Amino acid sequence: MTDSHDHDPQTALIDERPIPSLVPGLGREHAREWRQFARWAAAAEHTALPASAATVLAYLAEHPGTPATQRGRVTAINTAHQRAGHPAPGEAEAVRRALNPGRGARLDAARDRATALLPQLPVTGWTEGLHGRRDAVLLLLATSGLSWRQIAALTQREVTVTDTTVTIGPQPLVELPATGLPASCPVQVFRRWIAVLAHAPKATGHLEMERILTSTTETDPNPVLPPAYGALPFLTDFDDRGLATGYVDELDPLTAETITAITTEHLLRQHGSTLAGDLDPDYYARGVAARWRTQPILDELDDLLDRFDALTANVAFGDFDADG
Repeated sequence: MTDSHDHDPQTALIDERPIPSLVPGLGREHAREWRQFARWAAAAEHTALPASAATVLAYLAEHPGTPATQRGRVTAINTAHQRAGHPAPGEAEAVRRALNPGRGARLDAARDRATALLPQLPVTGWTEGLHGRRDAVLLLLATSGLSWRQIAALTQREVTVTDTTVTIGPQPLVELPATGLPASCPVQVFRRWIAVLAHAPKATGHLEMERILTSTTETDPNPVLPPAYGALPFLTDFDDRGLATGYVDELDPLTAETITAITTEHLLRQHGSTLAGDLDPDYYARGVAARWRTQPILDELDDLLDRFDALTANVAFGDFDADG
């Protein structure tokens, strides 16, 4: 008796399609999971390599499994992409939320904390407006699900802003929809930062940034970053004169450690005090350096939120130290 599987039209279609089932360097288990995904993608007329985050989500939906099984499948897909030199689709926030149902609620709560802080950050004034605009973007990125290292590695070409959405990274990694609230809308927050970042690498960029931040007239409502600067960091620092760190036509990126420290200081201040309007731009840098000098870099915002929960439940703000 002939196996009916041999006459399955879908199976015949799969067998005739070119399937990128052999990816060098995959271990046995990853190779098996990858072949299953590649064959499903061919039958569903999706691209397997490189795959989009939406394709991975569709695959997981059609192939239910335990959390461990689903994580294993995504790990195999990510590994195959990395071996082939493509971005890992499983790093997209939508996929990470699918693998961890509690992640979405936790990040949404973190976003609420950040949103409450944004109106307190200065968007005008020289030079406080530089740090205020940058830190507003930083808070939105830090509560979007990206890791500190992903945020630190962002380049200008990896950020796209439209009237309705901010898109971060390939596939994309994160999408931040517009809210219509001027002080905290991601589109408005990113555009305010882009308006000054576009001038930061230039030798006289600080003069143009000062004009923007001290002008009483409305600036460009839709600023764009020069394509020539696409490979430069999206987040950088400034000295007391408003000069961006780095050489002319270059920018030094904020490190993951610095991003962690700035985010932490802002969120801790939300628990213990309000921002004072007359503090100099380096007010938090000194305090953060003292508090976090011996604190190892945190890979995920979840770790930081665990510390906040413990802080608010068990200790007063003034009792918090690098080990607490």
